[in-house]
Amino acid sequence: MNNRIIIACIWWIMIFAAVVMTGCGSGSGPAQGKATVRAANVDVQLDGIRVRRDEARNRIWLLGLDDVRVYDAGSKRLIRKVALPGWSMARFTCAPDMVLDGSGSAIVSSNVLARFWRIDADSFEAQAHDIRLEGREQWDVGFGALAVAGDESLYALTATGGSLWKIDIARASASLIELEGPPLRGCAFTPQFLKDFERSRKPWTRPSLQQN
Repeated sequence: MNNRIIIACIWWIMIFAAVVMTGCGSGSGPAQGKATVRAANVDVQLDGIRVRRDEARNRIWLLGLDDVRVYDAGSKRLIRKVALPGWSMARFTCAPDMVLDGSGSAIVSSNVLARFWRIDADSFEAQAHDIRLEGREQWDVGFGALAVAGDESLYALTATGGSLWKIDIARASASLIELEGPPLRGCAFTPQFLKDFERSRKPWTRPSLQQN
């Protein structure tokens, strides 16, 4: 009898997990980002999970549910649609993120896997990078908010726990940042935190780290 109960519980857990994961990659995903571009004297709004603007190259990068699209910010012309092989997302946690590094290339996170995709600004080639979390079991993975520091270091918040990690894509590893004060909360960095990043400071040692 006990075995039957255990088996029944396992089946219910599997069914629940299957229902939840149907949200991965579906059209009813997390809150979307928005950007407005000016084309032919008309303001055009682009909707996506994340929208980033490259002022130097006059481009708009949009992370959608199935791919990344790059637009010319002036003409609204679609420059390139880039597929992300193996990319997945879940809607029951913080949304994945996309940032642009100093070269204008995009870095995309998954809020399900410890994996990042880098899209080259010139060739638009997308390359996946599996990341090893040092000192953490591999199941506690998936990243939401991303930030690039002034020295081009990449930092990321886990999508569920809110812990802060320094990501080394070249070495395929990530190291946990020990925080002073309360743990991180929320799904995004504060503006002050990002300003400190741009100055290559360590905002996690100051109260500006706390989320709204």
